[in-house]
Amino acid sequence: MKFLAVMLLMLLGRYKRRSKSLVSRAGASLPSNGRSWLLLMVVLVLGEVLMLELFNWKLAVLILAIELLALYFFVENWSPSDLTGQYYRDWCRGDFQTSWLKLAGLLGLQRTDEVTDSQAAHYAICQQYLYLSLTGFFALLFWFICLGLPGLFLALWAGWSLQRKANGRDWLSTLIIGIPAKLLGFTFFMVGNGVSAYNQLKHPQANTWGHREWLFRIALGALGEENIRHYPLVANGDEQFRHLAAEEIINLNKLIRRAAIFWLVLLGLLTMMGIDTPFY
Repeated sequence: MKFLAVMLLMLLGRYKRRSKSLVSRAGASLPSNGRSWLLLMVVLVLGEVLMLELFNWKLAVLILAIELLALYFFVENWSPSDLTGQYYRDWCRGDFQTSWLKLAGLLGLQRTDEVTDSQAAHYAICQQYLYLSLTGFFALLFWFICLGLPGLFLALWAGWSLQRKANGRDWLSTLIIGIPAKLLGFTFFMVGNGVSAYNQLKHPQANTWGHREWLFRIALGALGEENIRHYPLVANGDEQFRHLAAEEIINLNKLIRRAAIFWLVLLGLLTMMGIDTPFY
């Protein structure tokens, strides 16, 4: 069931983006405090147990519809985010400030009206873009695949908790996001430039990086040696960096999409082999 639900969601995301009204309704329907989240999780677990006890194949279509509706409503990105088109055009024109003003608010970055460091702005956008693809797509699907609908809302809670405690540490929510982050990093190693990504995996300071920084460095390594060599900041001519940045955002998007396809294919193979969790 989960493979069909994920596949249908990704096909939908290939041709359609979430509407603003759906985004606002989904956000408004989620709990606003820890006690409400706990109550929701208990109800979902009891629902999963009930479905396991009463399941028969006549209910399969109903279960699939419920799962697909939940994914449709709550997965923040129906496919990995794609912000490359306008960003690419603005950067190719050298209009860094327009790129920043358009995307900073959209990605939840602290927006300023003046860009004085184009490299810092570019890497802030790329890193946030990748992190939102993790928390709004990969982490949700990973826990949905492992634990069914309770897993989906567990990942939603983790994202909500990390955002609410931006200046603090929450070990449980960090762990919930960290596990799919590690798997996504190793996926980048397999679908991208493996040698360069491996160098980042074995970096002496890799254990000191947070999930966001670690995943971003692995992604840059998977794009190629030149990309990681220019990070975090290397003094280059504006013209040289402009072309690098424009291509980098395009290639980063392709890398994310290859990783999503890899996960879908792997889930399909596991499903055909009969290796699945008991949760719907």
